[in-house]
Amino acid sequence: MEDKLEKEIFELICYMLISARNLDQETKMYGPFRLVDAASKLIEILEKNEIYDEFLSQVRTIIEANKYKVMTNKEDFVSFLDDLALKMVANLKEAE
Repeated sequence: MEDKLEKEIFELICYMLISARNLDQETKMYGPFRLVDAASKLIEILEKNEIYDEFLSQVRTIIEANKYKVMTNKEDFVSFLDDLALKMVANLKEAE
């Protein structure tokens, strides 16, 4: 791996581990937020390193548009997660 990619991956892993530790003190809904945020960050790392996938790019756009609903409307946030999970499963089935 090149240095920039290694640094980005290391930073993402740090974010994930620190998030895991902080969940002990945070509200319950921050766990799902942190997971979708980490997924978005991973997709961004892939894109920056020219590992591009149109579907994942769309997923990242959806995440970025909806992830902060966790702070304003729990039901909308959960609905966004449900829809996103269905999109991912549908994409997996198409790939088979």
